[in-house]
This record gives sequence, C-alpha cells and structure tokens, in this order.
Amino acid sequence: MKRRYVEGNDDLRHIWDVERIWKLAEELEPIEIPIDKIVGIDSVTWFHDGGDQPTIRSIAAHAKRIVEADTTYPAILTEDFRVFDGMHRIAKHLMEGKEKILVKVFSKNPEPDIIQDNRTIVKE
Repeated sequence: MKRRYVEGNDDLRHIWDVERIWKLAEELEPIEIPIDKIVGIDSVTWFHDGGDQPTIRSIAAHAKRIVEADTTYPAILTEDFRVFDGMHRIAKHLMEGKEKILVKVFSKNPEPDIIQDNRTIVKE
C-alpha cells in the first residue's frame, strides 16, 4: 500500500503521495527546530474511527517502528509545520528526551496528488 499524507475533513480531503514528497524534499535544506513547534504531536495521529484502533498489537507495531526509526533522516514538514513524513522519528526523539529535531520544511506545500470532495475525486 502506498504511503499517503491526508489533510482535511469528511467534505474535502487533500492527499499527497509520501514518496513524491520525499523526492521534492531532497532539495530542501535541513534546519533544527524545537520539537514543540511541530503541529500534531499532541493529537491522535495513528488511530482513528474506521481505521486502526489502539490495540496492544497496533501499539506494539508503532513502538517497533519508533525504536527502529532512523533519526539521521530529517522529518518532512508542511508549510505550517504539520508532518508529511517522520512522525515515528519525532516520537523517538521525544522518547529520548530531546527537545530539538532536524527537519525539512516546505515554504509552500506542493499541490496534492488527489483532492476528494464527498468521496468524489476532483483531481487526480
């Protein structure tokens, strides 16, 4: 399954292909920021209604990904400091008690790959 980043609500959703985000972010310069500037670190991210639930098995799977996360790669953030890619790396920094993290930030978000309006694809 392709990894995607999704923003929006039930009426309108913007969807980005994370592999495309990686390619676009290659040209961005990494910067160090306080972890607390990152939007979403105190929100429910990996679990949601109709999707993954916080079972012991699913929490263990995320814990494994956090422990194995390679923090030499910067997290990739949107123009407003939401996480396109790298939440497990961010979680690892938090577990290690770090207050700063290396990130790449888009000054302007790339156009989404898909825009969905009430489950109808508007652009693909």
